[in-house]
Amino acid sequence: MAAGGVLAGALLFVVVLNVMGSRGSGNLAGPDLFLVGKATPLAQTVAEKGPLLFPDPLGRGRDVYVNHLGGGDWRTFEVRPPGAPSGCALQWRTWRRLFVDECTGREYPADGAGLVTYPTRVDDEGRVVVDLRHPQDPAVTSTTAG
Repeated sequence: MAAGGVLAGALLFVVVLNVMGSRGSGNLAGPDLFLVGKATPLAQTVAEKGPLLFPDPLGRGRDVYVNHLGGGDWRTFEVRPPGAPSGCALQWRTWRRLFVDECTGREYPADGAGLVTYPTRVDDEGRVVVDLRHPQDPAVTSTTAG
């Protein structure tokens, strides 16, 4: 079952790279601002395939998930739980609508509660923009043991 999750994650990653590939390095909207893309088509992709996984746009080892929770509510958070080794990345569980840490079995909700998050907004041009300058420490965690 874990291999299926890894395969699904890899497939989603390839789809995202194809979507983003036509933009080259133009996805930085300014110093440490990551321009993900137009909100409407991205929301459709998230609804169909799950949260978007991006290797750290700044090359600092902070891979992130970008998730759409509905309306204008977009969330961005690191793929590794705080303090986790580099090999412990979260995997999306579509049927349960949550993330699972494959190393510990801990579960995290779709909004990224309990994880390092980044301010995310939709700008005036309808684009999802992530502010990577201001990581926000996990608030009161709402994770559960798996």
